[in-house]
Amino acid sequence: MDIIGIDLGTTNSVATVYTNEGLKHISFDGDFLLPSIVNVSNDGVIVGIKAKNMAMIAQENTAISIKRLMGSDQKVTLNGKEFTPQEVSSLIIKKIKNTAEQEMGEKYNRCVVTVPAYFNENQRAATTQAVELAGLKVLRVINEPTAAAISYGANKDEDMLYGVYDLGGGTFDISIIENSKGLIEVVATSGDNYLGGDDFDKKLSQLIWQKSGFDIPLTQKLQIKLNQIAEKAKIDLSTQEEVIIDEKFFAKKDKEPLHLEVEIGREEFEELIREDIDRTVELLLSTLEDANYDIDDLEAIILTGGSSRIPFVTHTILEKTGKLPILIEDPDKSVSIGAILQGAIIEGIDTDSILVDITPYSLGISTLNESMGFELILSKIILKNTPVPVSKVSRYYAMRDYQEGFEIDIYQGENEKDLSENINIGNMLLEIKNPIKEGAIDVTFTLNQDGMLSVVGKEIHTDEIIKGEFRTKISKSSQHSNVNEMDILNEHDRAIMGKIDKLLESDILEEDKADLKALKAKYINAHSEEKATIEEEIIDTIFFLEDSH
Repeated sequence: MDIIGIDLGTTNSVATVYTNEGLKHISFDGDFLLPSIVNVSNDGVIVGIKAKNMAMIAQENTAISIKRLMGSDQKVTLNGKEFTPQEVSSLIIKKIKNTAEQEMGEKYNRCVVTVPAYFNENQRAATTQAVELAGLKVLRVINEPTAAAISYGANKDEDMLYGVYDLGGGTFDISIIENSKGLIEVVATSGDNYLGGDDFDKKLSQLIWQKSGFDIPLTQKLQIKLNQIAEKAKIDLSTQEEVIIDEKFFAKKDKEPLHLEVEIGREEFEELIREDIDRTVELLLSTLEDANYDIDDLEAIILTGGSSRIPFVTHTILEKTGKLPILIEDPDKSVSIGAILQGAIIEGIDTDSILVDITPYSLGISTLNESMGFELILSKIILKNTPVPVSKVSRYYAMRDYQEGFEIDIYQGENEKDLSENINIGNMLLEIKNPIKEGAIDVTFTLNQDGMLSVVGKEIHTDEIIKGEFRTKISKSSQHSNVNEMDILNEHDRAIMGKIDKLLESDILEEDKADLKALKAKYINAHSEEKATIEEEIIDTIFFLEDSH
C-alpha cells in the first residue's frame, strides 16, 4: 500500500505505514518523533533534530512551530529567501516521504494527513497544498482527535460515548465520539489552535529566566536555548516532583561565564499552566453541551497528544468532572495510527472501523437584513457539527426588480449578527443576462470529507448558474518546492563545520580554537551512532563562543 499516515505536528511530526506484518512507525535519526523544524543554508535544507540543534546557532535561518502560521499570509525568511508556511511544511513532509521510502524500500505516492479539529478552511487547504508540494496526493484530510478515536476504537466491539482530549505541542482539540461496533461517529468538536505544550514551555522559560537572576538582555538566541531547556524540564516534571537545571556556560557577561542553576518544583509549573488546563476542561464541557450530552453520559475521556502526559491534566479533569481520564497507549503515535488506518479503510482493507466526521464550523453567505437597517449578516447554510460529506440548499430573493446579478460572499463562523467576526472564504458573482421582475437564487453548499467546500448558485427562473470551489485565500506559490534536502548521512554537517571554520578564523582565545579543532576532528571520525552526542557538544560550544565573541 503506497499510503503514508502523517500527523503533521506543531512541535513534532509522526508517520506510519501499513505493511503485511502490521503497522510500522517511520524512524528519523533513531526516533519516531520528527521535530517539525526546518533549517535552510547555502548547502540545502535540514529537517528534524539536526535543524533543532541548528536553531541555537542559526536561528535566523530556522523555522520553528510553522504550523501556527498555516493558512495565513505571513511568510518566513530563511537564508535570505521568503517561504510561505505551506512551503516550509512541505519540506517536513518531503523529509517524511524520503525517509519512509529509504526505510521501507517502497515508493509512497499518497497520504492521509491530519489537522487540528478546529482548523478552518484556509488552514486545511494550506495543509493540502503542503502535501502536494512534497510530491504526495492527499487521499483524505481528517481531524486529529478523530484519527485518535480511530486508533483507540479500532477492533472495539462495545458501544460507547467518549471524549477525545487532544493536547499537542501547539493546539488543543476536544471531540465527542460515538462508537457503535466500529462505526466511529464524531458528534461535536471544538478547540483552540493557540494552546499547547509550546505555550507551557514559554511560560516555564520565563520562570527559569526570572529565577536565574541574570541582568543581561534576553536575546532571541538565548530565548531559543532557554525554550529547549524549559521543554526538557517540563518533560522531567511529569515524572519528578522537582528538577534542578544546571547549565554550565549558559552565557557571558563582561567576558565572564554565567552558569544557569535553577530549581523548579512541579507545583510551580502547575500553577503556571493552571489557567490553560482549566480552559481545556471548559471546552470539554461546552462541547458536550453542543452534542446535547452532559458529563455523566461520557463513558470515558481519552487523552492523546504528547502534552496530555502532564499529570496535572489528569488531576484537573478528575477534579472538575469526577471522571478519571485514560491516557491512550502511545499518545504521540495514536494520531498517525488513525491516519494510516483511515488510508487502509479507503483502500478497502477491513479494519473493523467506519468513520463519520463532522464540520467544526458553520458555513454560509452574507445577506442583507431588512429588520436591522439592511446590515449584512451571516445566513448559515451548513451548521457546525454537521456530519460530512453533506450538501445543503438555501433560497435567497432579489432586493429589487430585474436585478442583474447576485453576489455570493462565502463565510465560515458562528456569529450571525456580526459578520466581521467570521472568516471570509471567497466570493462569486452570478450575472443574470435576462433578469426578471422577481428573481431568486438557490445556493447549494457541498462539503466533502476533507472539509473542502464547493458552491453552486442557480437563478431559479432563468436556470443561469455559477460554480466555485473554496479551499483557500492564500497564494498557490510553489517557488521553493524544489529546494533540495541535505543528505543527513553526509560524513559531517557542512553547516556546522562552516560555523566552526568561521570561529577558527576569528580572534577567539587560542585554547578555545584548540577545543573546536579537537571537536571537529572527533565529529568527522566518529561512528554514526556517536555523532548525535558529539554534535550536541559542538552546538553548545559554538553557541557559547559566538555569544561571547
